[in-house]
Amino acid sequence: MKFNSLKYSKKLRLAGFNENQSEVLAEGFHEHISYQEVAKKSDLVHLDKKIDVVEIRLEKSIADLGTKLTTFICASSFSVMTILLAFMMFLHSGK
Repeated sequence: MKFNSLKYSKKLRLAGFNENQSEVLAEGFHEHISYQEVAKKSDLVHLDKKIDVVEIRLEKSIADLGTKLTTFICASSFSVMTILLAFMMFLHSGK
C-alpha cells in the first residue's frame, strides 16, 4: 500500500484546508503510517489457512466430546437400570 501525500494534500485543500494545513496533515499522516503493521494479502491468506486448521481441530474435538458424552450417558443409564433392577429384585424377594 502506497501513500501519496501530494494527492492527499490536494484532497484536503479541496475539502477546505489551507495549503499549510493540508501539507502538515499529509506529512504527519505519512510519517506515522507503519507499513509493517498493515496486513498484506499474503498475510490474510496465511491467516485464513491457520483458521481452517483450527476449525478442523475444533470440529474433531467437538465430535470426540460428543462420542465421550454419548458413552458416558449410555454407561450411566445402564448403571442406573442395573441398580433399579437390583432394588426391585430385593423388594420382591422380601415378600
